[in-house]
Amino acid sequence: MRLSITNTNKKPKIQWTDIILIISIILILWQGLSMLYPPLILPSPALTFKSFLDILHGDNLLLNIGVTLHRLIVGLMGALLIGSIIGFFIGINKRIKRVLEPLIYILQSIPPILFMTLAMIWFGLDGQATIFIVFIVSLPIMAISIKEGFDNIDMKLIEMGKIFQFSRFKIVKEIIIPSLKTYFKSGLIILIGLGWKLVIMGEVLSSGTGLGSQITEGRLNLETNKVFAWSIIVIVLCYLSQKIIDYGYKLMDYKGKMI
Repeated sequence: MRLSITNTNKKPKIQWTDIILIISIILILWQGLSMLYPPLILPSPALTFKSFLDILHGDNLLLNIGVTLHRLIVGLMGALLIGSIIGFFIGINKRIKRVLEPLIYILQSIPPILFMTLAMIWFGLDGQATIFIVFIVSLPIMAISIKEGFDNIDMKLIEMGKIFQFSRFKIVKEIIIPSLKTYFKSGLIILIGLGWKLVIMGEVLSSGTGLGSQITEGRLNLETNKVFAWSIIVIVLCYLSQKIIDYGYKLMDYKGKMI
């Protein structure tokens, strides 16, 4: 018997016409503003698109994407694993909660740039600092998401499980974990978006490789059009990452209903 909290609220679907309209508005505003400023300040959409095509036909695009993805995945996987474990134990044990919960909130309140500064001192400028900043900033967010899931579990489900003489392990497996699924997904979606921002920031500040380093190179060479073009690539990759996670969850839900 599986007892869980189900969410009946469905997100409104975004139509392709809406996306085209939004992009059109952005391009019109962008073109209008680019006519008021020189390309060094704000390159036009056409100039940016040309740089975008040059990057696509270059030799280092996939290499830089691979380097950045590696750093992002390693940092996020560590944060997801350890953060989920910490959040889980905070949720099931009041003594652990009293000790770790304040520390998690303190860690979450520290500005990322402070961690970045320390990471560059500790790990140097070879990319490890970028992995560290993704990990250390993402960890408390995942822990807090899981903790919030515990705080919002319907205790009537726990009591019902006890009435049916569920073991403690079965209560965790059949009630607690399914009820935490929505909070884990929310935390994961947040971390994907935040992780891309952190990994790019880390590479801009501390690395000579990856997508962030290409943005830095464009800035140093005063090629604002390339900065815009590489930024668009980052935005697209971030969006696709979030869509892949969302699609994965929908696929798991579909398979779960078929079983």
